[in-house]
Formats: sequence, C-alpha cells, structure tokens
Amino acid sequence: MSLNSQFKSGLFRRIIATTTITRVALFAIMYLLAVPFIQSTIESIEHRSARTILDNVYDTVEHIQHSLENNRQTVLLARKTTLRDIVAVVESRASWLEQQARTGKLTRDQAKSMLLEEIRKIRYGNGDYVWASDYRSVLVAHPDQKLNNSDFSQQRDTRGNLIVPPMVAGALATGEGYYSYWWRRLGDQQPIEKLSFYKHLPAFELVIGTGLYLDDIDATINRQRGIAIDELRSQLRKTRLGETGYVYIFDSHGFMLIHPNANIETKTFADATDPATGKPLAPMLAAVADKPEGLRYKWDRPDDPGNYIYDKISWVRHFPGLDWYICTSVYVDELDDSARTVRNRALLIFGIALLISLVQVYFFVKGLFGPLKQLSDTALSIGKGDLDARCPLKRDDEFGVLADAFNGMVDRLRDNIQNLDAKVSERTAELETANRELRQLDQTKSDFISTVSHELRTPMTSIVGFAKLAKKKLDDVVLPQVGTDKKAARAASQVSSNLDIIVTESERLSLLINDVMDMATLDAGKVEWQLSPVAAAHLLECTATTTQGLADIKGLALSWQVEPNLPEISGDEIRLRQVLVNLISNAVKFTEIGQITLRAERQEGCIRFCVQDTGIGIAPENQGKVFDRFRQIGDTLTDKPQGTGLGLSICRQIVEHHGGKIWIESEPGKGSTFYFTIPCAAL
Repeated sequence: MSLNSQFKSGLFRRIIATTTITRVALFAIMYLLAVPFIQSTIESIEHRSARTILDNVYDTVEHIQHSLENNRQTVLLARKTTLRDIVAVVESRASWLEQQARTGKLTRDQAKSMLLEEIRKIRYGNGDYVWASDYRSVLVAHPDQKLNNSDFSQQRDTRGNLIVPPMVAGALATGEGYYSYWWRRLGDQQPIEKLSFYKHLPAFELVIGTGLYLDDIDATINRQRGIAIDELRSQLRKTRLGETGYVYIFDSHGFMLIHPNANIETKTFADATDPATGKPLAPMLAAVADKPEGLRYKWDRPDDPGNYIYDKISWVRHFPGLDWYICTSVYVDELDDSARTVRNRALLIFGIALLISLVQVYFFVKGLFGPLKQLSDTALSIGKGDLDARCPLKRDDEFGVLADAFNGMVDRLRDNIQNLDAKVSERTAELETANRELRQLDQTKSDFISTVSHELRTPMTSIVGFAKLAKKKLDDVVLPQVGTDKKAARAASQVSSNLDIIVTESERLSLLINDVMDMATLDAGKVEWQLSPVAAAHLLECTATTTQGLADIKGLALSWQVEPNLPEISGDEIRLRQVLVNLISNAVKFTEIGQITLRAERQEGCIRFCVQDTGIGIAPENQGKVFDRFRQIGDTLTDKPQGTGLGLSICRQIVEHHGGKIWIESEPGKGSTFYFTIPCAAL
C-alpha cells in the first residue's frame, strides 16, 4: 500500500493524527510538569545537601564536646579516687599511732606529734602534699614552713571564700568530703583552682586533707581538644559543596579556627566586610545562625580575584558549648548547575523521544493497521474473562502465525488457570501457615529480649543501689554504735562483707546480662552501625583513658603505641572501642603483674590492632576455642572464670562485620596477644 493510498484511508488518517497529537501533547505535558518540578527538586536537594553537611559537622563538633566532657569527668573521678587513697594511707598511719597510744607504747601527744611530722614530709605528684588542721582552723601540719601553724580561720582565697573553716565544718558534720577553692602550688605565686578531699581524725582532733590542681586536668583535656580539632580540620578540608564550596568554623571573637585557605585559618577576620554593604561579615554571619535562609552576599571567585560580583550563600549553625559558628560557603550558581544540567538534558531527551515516538507511530500504524484490530478485539474479550474467545484472523504471513500462536496460548492459559487455581490455593495455605509460625517465632524472640532486658536489668539496678545504701547506713550508723561489743562488731563486719559481695556479684550479673543482650541484638541484625572515618591514634587514646582505672586497680602498667602516618579506618567508633575495652578487660583479668600494651600498625590495606599482656597465657589446644560462644578457658567448678563467655564472640562479630578478622597468639606463662584487623577507609 502506497503512502498516498494510506492517507486516503480515513481510519489511517485519524489514527495517525490522533496518536501524533496525543503524543505531542503528552510529551508537552510531561515536560511542563516534570522538568520544572525536577529542576526545583534538585535545587532544593542541593540546598538541603549543603545544610545536611552543616548539620553533620555540627553533630561531629557536638560529639567532640561530649567526648571531652566525658573524658574530663573520667579523669576527675580517677583523681578524686587518688586523693581518697592518699588520705586513706595517712588515716591508716594515724590509726596505728592511736593504737600505740592506747596500749601505752606512746603517749597521745607523742603519737600526734609523730603523725604531724610525717604529714609535713609527704610529697607526691606535681607539687602535691597533705595538710592537717585542728578544730580552730589552724594548720598544724603543712609542708610550707611559712604556713605551718598558721591560723587560717579567716584566710580567704582570691575569690573571697574561706579556705580551711568550711572543710573543718564539713569534716565534723559528715566525716569527709570535697571542697574547691583557689590556691597556689608549692613554689608558685599564681593561684589555681584546687579540689581538696578532707577527712576527720577524731582520735587526734584533727582534720587532714590533700588536693589536686584542676589545671592539670584542664591541660590534659586541652591536649585532647587540640587533637580533636586537628582531626576535624583534616575532615573538613576534604568536604566540598558544589565545585568550590567548603566548610569553615570561627568563634564569637571572629577568630578563624578552621578554613581551607591557609592565609585565613588561625587568624582573625573581624575586619572582613561585605563588599556590597560595607558591613562586617562576621556579625552578619552570626546573625543568621540556625536560620534556614542563610546569608547571601557578593564575593569574588578563585578564577576572578578581586571582582566581587558573584552571588554566594552561607548557612550558619552556632554551637553554644564551644561558642563556635559552623558555616558552609558556596556559590549560588554552583548549587543550581546540577538543576540546569538536568533540565537541558531532559529537554533533549524529551525531544528525541518525541521524534522517535512519532516515527514509530507511523510505522506501527502502517504495519498493524488491520490485523492489530482483530487481535486487540480478541485480547479485550479475553481480558474481560472470556477465555473461549479466539482471533478469527487467517493469513499465511506472520500475522497468521501470531493469530494461531495467540489462540494456542489462550487454550494453554485456560488450562493453566484451571490447574493453577488449585495449586495457588494449596500453596497459599501452606505459606500462610509458615509465615504465621515465623512471625510467632520472631515475636517470641523479640518479647524474650524485651522481657529479659526489663525484668533483669531493672532489678539489678535496684539491688546494687539498695545494697550500696545498706552498706553506707551500716558503716555510718550501725558500726559507730557497736562500740566494744566484739560479737556485734564481728556480725556487723560480716554483714558489711556480705553487702560488698552482693554489690560486686550484682554488678557482674549486670555485665553478663549486657553481653547476652549484645549477642541477641547482633544475631537479630538490629544493631545500628554508625560508620565514619576513625583515626587509630584517637581510638587507642580514648580506650586507654577509659580503661586506665582497671589497670591501676591491679597495679598494672597500661601503654599504647601507634605507627606514624597511619591512614584512617572506616568503622563504628563505639563498637570498635567496645572490642578494645573487652580485650583490655580480659587482659587485666588474667594478668597479676607486668603490663598491658596497645598497638596499631599498617598491614596490607588494613590497620592491625593488638592487645598484649604478661598474664597466664592460653594453652595451644584452647586457643581455637576462645572465640566460641559461652566458651571459658579453665575449670568452671574450680577456677570460677568470670563472665558469660560471650565477650570474645561479640568481638569477633563486630570485627567481621567491619570486614576484618581476629585471632590470638599465646604461650602459657608468658602472656597473650590478641590481634584484629580493620580495612583502611577508601580514599
């Protein structure tokens, strides 16, 4: 059929015209509806992406602040414990001298004089010492000869607060406590905030105490803060918005803490102004902090310096904890580049698709003009449920073959549907039963985890709390009333010992429950992994700080070493610290003397971490079992190993989730070394 004869057909012309107009209109509508929406959406996404980056940096800064605060509290608690221990030593010496006085080996004045003389000679730490005061706030023992026997009843610190009288009053009222004031270190003139622990010695009518200067703690935290800022600076220099956008941080004084331009970083930019308005830029940025619209201003470009005609936008968030302003800076046209590119490509695609579609319409209509009508009519009948419908087309060409195949397909479809209905009903019933059982099992497991968590953790917390409260009441109220009744004293001492056991075992049971809960959570796949770049040095330093107290309790040395210039790893910092803390805790548990060493070093695309101890070691036949669940090395009836035997199994799951592996090298009597690897972060 010629082109001229085709267009003589009214049906052909109507089909061609209708389909052509329909497709043109459809493509036009699709373009008008889709492209502006896509462009607007992409622009919005780009803007949200910039703000999301800002929020992520804010969260990182917040995490740094929280980590520093937690570390400070940990260090302060450890130092407080040290103060108590030192005072306890002096108290023990005082008890011995008081015993000598009671037995007549010394007079009470001799015993008191010896005690005061020994206190004057005590030195430790960085110029730290122990002092003693009588009830009139006279320093009867002090290492500084100028202050020895000085009346401190009216002596005040640089803030106008009394120094000794509050501690004497606190000791007489409660027996012991902490007090903060400003004082100078031995040999120094500059006052420093000092925290003292005081104790009442009623046998000699004395109050003794010792203290620590908080600048020591502040210096430690400032070092950690500097490390954190350096890590943040390294991270932000890798962050880009658009083609040239970046993130920077300045404080409320206009001091630029972090900026990709070395000429601006660590300098004040308080004098920088908006070229369009002449107003200082820093206050303008601070004024839009936490506002969604950000600040728009004119600026130059790296390829056109000094020509301040380009629109730029900055979003700002203020972090009050450090008084920092965290900012993103990006050229507006860079944010809109992606949207414009998508719009232009969409226009091109729509045009090409429309042209191809029109050509296809012509050829399809030309070739399917008649036979397609018969096939479509039959298909419509079948679609309505008439499986007895057949295409009447009889031809000796492909359409005839298609019609025969179509009719045969309908016959098979009818038979299959009849057989399939029964099979589907049967299989559906089986699947519903199986799914119901799986849901019940999953719900049972979830209910079990929830019930155990609530029913075990909550009572354990109460048991520990009430046991500690009972112990305190026993020590503060009951024991002082016992007097010389030896039988009652023995009974009270036994009760006190039993309460200590209750507290210790309850806390151990809480740790066991936590291990079981961790294992159940890992098995259920419900752990929310927070993956981010992590520096090995930061990881070891934080872990060593956290576990230093465990090593100190047993008198073990704890040290850590990091190979220089190690790349970052990609992982969940909290879970990786859990692995290291678990390994260190095991090392402390099985080491009586010696030291524990942490190391991190490069190994074939990974960072290899190791925890080495000088403990009892593990026999070769047991080394392959230590990572099994509920596996504890030793005779559980005689050695009584602590824990559930889940700790190392949990460590293995965490390490393997990160794509690493964990193993042990050990020799009985010579200690053990646990190794694990974590792949380096992708560059």
